[in-house]
Amino acid sequence: MASLALAACSAVLLYAVHTDLVDSAQVAARDHVEQAARRLGAGIPPAEVKAALPDVTLDSASPTSPSGSSGSSDLTGSSGTTRSQGRGASAAVVTSSGTMLIQAYPDLAPARTAVVALTWALVPCTTLLVLLVVCLTWYAMGRALRPVEDIRVEFADITASSLQRRVPVPDADDEVALLAATMNDTLDQLQRAVGRLRTFTSDASHELRGPLTTLKARLELATARPERADWTTVGDEALRDTNRLEEVVADLLLLARLDARRPLKLRPLSVPDLLRRTIAEGYAHHPVVLDIHSAPDTAVLGSRTALARLFTNLLDNGLRHASSTVTVEVRRNEGELVVEVGDDGPGIPAQDRERIFDRFTRLDNARTRGEGGTGLGLAIARDIATAHGGTLTARAPRAGDPGARMVLTLPLPAPGTDSVPPPDLPHPFM
Repeated sequence: MASLALAACSAVLLYAVHTDLVDSAQVAARDHVEQAARRLGAGIPPAEVKAALPDVTLDSASPTSPSGSSGSSDLTGSSGTTRSQGRGASAAVVTSSGTMLIQAYPDLAPARTAVVALTWALVPCTTLLVLLVVCLTWYAMGRALRPVEDIRVEFADITASSLQRRVPVPDADDEVALLAATMNDTLDQLQRAVGRLRTFTSDASHELRGPLTTLKARLELATARPERADWTTVGDEALRDTNRLEEVVADLLLLARLDARRPLKLRPLSVPDLLRRTIAEGYAHHPVVLDIHSAPDTAVLGSRTALARLFTNLLDNGLRHASSTVTVEVRRNEGELVVEVGDDGPGIPAQDRERIFDRFTRLDNARTRGEGGTGLGLAIARDIATAHGGTLTARAPRAGDPGARMVLTLPLPAPGTDSVPPPDLPHPFM
């Protein structure tokens, strides 16, 4: 492109120079004809006029213009005969000796010489300029793309076993630096996701290995001495271990579906009504106190099955650690619905209030396998809350109150949205 542009500019320059020189030669020819006509009209002999203006041709001719006084002239520019020298100028002057035809043609030799000289000067200059542009472009592109090559080389060496590596970020504040920073952010997220997956896989394997090992050991002991085994007890213990395995597998499958970010089937539902049903169906004989006076008929957009599982996990967690009572309070708060589940147990240390939502996390003083938890209940509850656009946090108890306090917030529908709960129809979780 640069070569074509320079060639076009050179051609335009040559044409402009040639045209200007030709025009100047034609103007000079007409000027000389006019000077010769004035001198002849003034009575100067033709020989002297010829000597003063050697490029002018003087010829005797018949008068071509109306007769007039001596010295009158008829100047006709560029109306003469066209010759190889180009278009010239001519004039007829009536003198005492008769009519004189004056002619002059432009000298185009200087124009041709100048064009040839300029051409020979432009060719090498243009060639050198093109080479200079090519070299500068190659150098500039090399410097601009060198960081991209460094990023490519580093990124090509990053594998699943070396996710801690990062691509180099150039010092310049340009698009390449933004690309490198974005790639590093993506690698950070990928490293966290892979680390979480590895931890989850390891913990899941450990959780499944425990009941399987116990079940296998009991069955091996019973089959080793079948005549001495209490098969009813063995069956009950095996069923208990199988139930625990079923709980862990079900929770793992639910977490996998939540991690897949499949959209929930949301519809308007009454949270107080759902809490009443959940407590009545599963916790009728447990010390659970429900306080919904602040929001008796508040509805949100949610999945009934998913929210029921969330409330069940929170109630199970509270009952597992409560000394006597679990309290559930529902209230409205500036565009959101707040559900608090508190217990009067030993509480949660401040440094562990976020860690308890990690998968397979059990606190040493309260969360043991002997108490029946899988370590996934609160993690599932938080994921369900997040899928509804809400939050689930563990907060410090109110002044004077013991135990733990789980706070769930769910966004309320926008004003004008239909919030009347439809009939209670069964539908899939997702």
